[in-house]
Amino acid sequence: MSDVRSELRTLQRVGSSLAIYVPKEWCEVNGLTKGSKVILRYAKEFLCIDLGEEGGAGRSAVLDITSLPEDELRYLLISFYIVGYERVKLTSHKKVNLPLRRFILSVLRYTPDYDVIDEGENYIVIGEVGKVEDILEALKREFNSVTTVFKYTIEAFEGGYKTLSDYYESINELDDEVDRAQLEVERAAYRLVEKPLTNMGRVKYVISAAIISTLLERLSDHLVLLVKEASNGFSDAMKVLTYLQEFNNVYKKLSEVVERITTEGYDSSNTLLTLSTLIHVIERKRVVRENLSKTIYEKGYELVAYHVIRIYGIIADIAEVLVNLLVSLYTPL
Repeated sequence: MSDVRSELRTLQRVGSSLAIYVPKEWCEVNGLTKGSKVILRYAKEFLCIDLGEEGGAGRSAVLDITSLPEDELRYLLISFYIVGYERVKLTSHKKVNLPLRRFILSVLRYTPDYDVIDEGENYIVIGEVGKVEDILEALKREFNSVTTVFKYTIEAFEGGYKTLSDYYESINELDDEVDRAQLEVERAAYRLVEKPLTNMGRVKYVISAAIISTLLERLSDHLVLLVKEASNGFSDAMKVLTYLQEFNNVYKKLSEVVERITTEGYDSSNTLLTLSTLIHVIERKRVVRENLSKTIYEKGYELVAYHVIRIYGIIADIAEVLVNLLVSLYTPL
């Protein structure tokens, strides 16, 4: 009984109370009989039955939303929240498009502790936020948020300048998520500075993480402003798209470096290749700036070229911080 079902049931009067009968099949699957105890959790117009075996703490769920109607998805997400699931992964056989993502975010208004914490082409992970103690985990979340802004900025340019205005408002909303993620990094940094002895293993990352977090927030701003400026009739959207795709690939490599640092995937013997890649990104900064100034310049749209130049410049700045961090953590052979 792994599929999601819904049906209309009528409340019955039993004595002075109202009762509702739960499906027999569901009771059998979950081993419930007369006298079994369950927990009722409810908020406003929503009510859920929790079996109470784990009390909800730490639980996660995976939900296939490929063919799920929006009204059922809404009730399920709110139910997961009420029951106490910390994380829910929404998967789809189709690409998660911007309208679907916006609908999911609209549902999250009913679940104040839930937010998007990770996502890809065919999935979105939502879960509890505001409790991140690990500064590197908080930084990874900000990287993920900027990844989403990058993804939809590229998608906006794929349709040419006529679709840019349709995307601007949604991408601007995504930038708010980046701002919230940056605040989590700041909060985690303050906790470490105030009580460094509670987690000595993370103190060495505070300065680098704080600098990278600020750069990520600026990167997101430039992506948003690029869409805004180009939506006013910039004619060569395809050329900008080519650069954005290239820059996004470089950005993904930086994200992978942070992931490896977080999982302690480096040691003194395997950092040289990564350092070489990062240094190459940094050294290309001047050449990229010069090429961009010549190839995407259009009178009246000077800010388009400026924002594209700054996007790569900030990516190179993040690479420089990562070089310094890796050198300080590991001594290459």
